[in-house]
Amino acid sequence: MANQLPSALKNVEELKEKFRVKKPLLFLDFDGTLAPIVEKHEDAAISEEMRDLVKQLSQVHPTAVVSGRGMKDVSQRVNLPELYYAGSHGFEISGPRNFIKENDEAQKVLPIFDKIEPILKEKLQDIKGVDFERKKFTLAIHYRQVDESRAPEVHNRVSEILKDYPELLKADGKKVIEIRPAIDWHKGKAVEFLKLQLGEKDQNFSVYIGDDVTDEDAFKYIDDGLGILVGDHGNKTYADYSLEDLDEVKEFFKLLLKN
Repeated sequence: MANQLPSALKNVEELKEKFRVKKPLLFLDFDGTLAPIVEKHEDAAISEEMRDLVKQLSQVHPTAVVSGRGMKDVSQRVNLPELYYAGSHGFEISGPRNFIKENDEAQKVLPIFDKIEPILKEKLQDIKGVDFERKKFTLAIHYRQVDESRAPEVHNRVSEILKDYPELLKADGKKVIEIRPAIDWHKGKAVEFLKLQLGEKDQNFSVYIGDDVTDEDAFKYIDDGLGILVGDHGNKTYADYSLEDLDEVKEFFKLLLKN
């Protein structure tokens, strides 16, 4: 739980000391970390202040945004072409100088998404507030606007349908179900891949900041680094430090930029 973690703000000098030993690489989630969580996922937006802070940080430390959103979607919302972007939980990655990397195994699963999406929509159409977000390599089912009493029903129906599709798996986020290829790939593995793009892996130190259950894959998996949990997702966390909200994220960025 986040309330059991030391504050990243109160320990920023200790973190900076780590940075002096190895060069930090910054990996940032989008929703709930750089942009506020909103009722409708399409309304999410990063503030100009936050964008400017991320831009300044990227000029000092190599920086990437790692999100469950589609790569094109998140890169357009952040709108900093000098960054690397890992979308769809890392199944698609882009970067400067036209860098593109897509998961070859996931490509083979795309036709199954085309098949299952209309089935899920039909089975969930009677539950008011369900919203679908199709990305290239994942399908998100948002239920933030669904009556709380019917949320378990959404999960049960999705799980029942997925029994017939072993090529896909169901992952939970904050008021969202993420359907992904059943492939051993996630945000943590995407971060390890990006380390090689951003610098010399053995000479760098990773700092991953995120708020969601899906970010636990990065907190748990990344080698030689630390995780900072924003807020609290209510589950066990592998993060090392915490920040309460986006205001604290901004304050933390400002402290990192100070000499």
